[in-house]
Amino acid sequence: MRALARYLRDLAPYFAVRWHHDSPDGPVLLFEELNEQRLETRKLEQFADGRRIRSDRIAPDLDTSLSWEPVPSEAEIDSQPEFSVELLTADEFEAVWSSARGSQ
Repeated sequence: MRALARYLRDLAPYFAVRWHHDSPDGPVLLFEELNEQRLETRKLEQFADGRRIRSDRIAPDLDTSLSWEPVPSEAEIDSQPEFSVELLTADEFEAVWSSARGSQ
């Protein structure tokens, strides 16, 4: 049962990643929604100045776009010192997504 819980935790479809860096141009917080293949279905980037940018499609011409590649597991992301991962529920992700509705 513990192995199953760990497996599900490592493959959560909703999570936030805090990106520890000093660049004013990069997001400091990323919110992700993934499908079963670990492809992004919705992503929100938040910057240090409070600005938020959302994306729900692959569109290179936008300020942010979904990735073509599967997202690594949360454990793999969290093992990198510049990132901290927090798992989210569907409701928590939806609240963040909805609050940034006008921020695209």
